[in-house]
Amino acid sequence: MITLVVTTHGQLAEGFLDAVELIVGPQTNLYSVCLKAGDSFDEFQQNVAKHSIEGNVLYFTDLLGASPYNAVAQTISENRDKDITCITGVNLPLVIEALFKREKLTLKELTDYLVNIGKDGITTLMFQ
Repeated sequence: MITLVVTTHGQLAEGFLDAVELIVGPQTNLYSVCLKAGDSFDEFQQNVAKHSIEGNVLYFTDLLGASPYNAVAQTISENRDKDITCITGVNLPLVIEALFKREKLTLKELTDYLVNIGKDGITTLMFQ
């Protein structure tokens, strides 16, 4: 099973997990790592990295190039022998879809699938 880790600024990642469990119930191998005010980058990065020990991990981050993303990038760089990837721009539908597909797809297949549906899933509602 692919492990899913949501990493964000503030408590957003915890909010994602709360919402996921409200919608689909308790999940295994689903974690949040939150960067809070006053946290050091090194401590945060260690908390991110501890989920990558066995590999087969998909990280979600909130912002491209920001501290959570950089912590994941460092984790991936230091664990090139493991199957680890990251999708930035996390949203609730992506996390839920990942939960439903993670046992049926490889990590690469899951990542490609989520990026495709993520692009299609952002839309507008307008009344004319």
